Amino acid sequence: MSDAYEPDVVSAEAAVARIRVGMFSESFYPVQNGVTTSLLTLTAELRRCNHNVLTFAPAHHDHDVVDTNVLRFPSFVSMFNRDYPLAYPIIPGIAMASYFRDLHLDVVHTHTPFVLGLAGSQAAIHSRLPLITTFHTLYTRYSHYMPLLPDNVTQHIIERYLPWYYNRCDTIICPSQTAADELQKLGVSGCVHIIPTGIPMAPDHLVNHDSRMAVRSSMGIAPGTPLLVYAGRLAREKRLDWLLHAFHTIQMSVPGVVLIIVGTGPQEAELQEECSPFGGSIRMHGHVPHDKLAGILAAADLFCFPSPSETQGLVIGEARACGTPAVVMNSGGAPETVSHGEDGYCVTPGDVEEFAATVIRLLNSPSTLARMRRTARLNARVFTPATMAQRVVEIYRTALAAKVSTSQAVTQSAIVSQPVSESTSLHDNESVSVCS
Repeated sequence: MSDAYEPDVVSAEAAVARIRVGMFSESFYPVQNGVTTSLLTLTAELRRCNHNVLTFAPAHHDHDVVDTNVLRFPSFVSMFNRDYPLAYPIIPGIAMASYFRDLHLDVVHTHTPFVLGLAGSQAAIHSRLPLITTFHTLYTRYSHYMPLLPDNVTQHIIERYLPWYYNRCDTIICPSQTAADELQKLGVSGCVHIIPTGIPMAPDHLVNHDSRMAVRSSMGIAPGTPLLVYAGRLAREKRLDWLLHAFHTIQMSVPGVVLIIVGTGPQEAELQEECSPFGGSIRMHGHVPHDKLAGILAAADLFCFPSPSETQGLVIGEARACGTPAVVMNSGGAPETVSHGEDGYCVTPGDVEEFAATVIRLLNSPSTLARMRRTARLNARVFTPATMAQRVVEIYRTALAAKVSTSQAVTQSAIVSQPVSESTSLHDNESVSVCS
């Protein structure tokens, strides 16, 4: 944006009416990950509450459907991560310089700190709009996606850039305390609110016994077969090598156990090769549409999630909403999503034997699994999309009210400080009157 402009001074009442929000994100549909899920969930709930949402995202070669509420920018695909298109640098900022003002947004909400997040933040700052951001990803743990530079150099860049970006924001939303702690370690000192992403409850008809058995049948799995599921990206940071080692131990104690792996990612081909010795005991299902995933999660006895680097682990919450208990590593944001001993278990990070022993103990105790299934459904009602959206709207309104107060104060100060013209004569007992 080239020139700043003065927003209209609106009343405090206007700040709590319908809000026009601009969402900026490098991750968006059809890319499937936690950022996309969180953004789509929030957007749907905001629209349900009659707010207006406009999304700024990269163009995607597999998506040519025109959506009047999504502005897509020219993008390219990195040879190191072909699943994620990236908007070309500079282009979003140049494009928005000419029409951003005409969008009449009230709030800018960024979801990534890179090209589009940077463009959104610049637009908000120059236009004096509230700048809200959500810190979705522990970026310091993903430096291996920039292999052109030595890891220590990449880490140095990340540790310098992130504080610069996030300290410019009015409010930062974190999905977990883990994410908030990470920002604090990096030197981010802004206003932080912890708001977990809401997870819709799976409908009762999808999680009852008959439906679960029907899904098992469709996958060729007998009703009494012990069934484990992993769903997520197939990538190095998810530590699926830990899961395979644990499954080898589980197999020796639980005859006939099956592990289903749902997802795609850069480690897919390597993982298929590593799974081949297990035969039909491990089944890779690849990409599964989100509306079909709930049925698979509900059909499982346990959800197994070995990743130690999640900010929240949305799929753990999705499993819980389906009534499926989870076994997770006690690291990152995952343990904040699990009530240990109630709807899942948290084990020592990297302790494959403890992970396997926990799974074995639960599979051998049907009564414990049944109790945990009931508790999982009850606990899932705490993390609803409506609750998340309500708290986010409160943040928007607080930020808007603060901008209104600041704008009014600046306007009044400008009036007071205007020089008196030479043709005007003030007597000692006269003053300048300012009416707001």
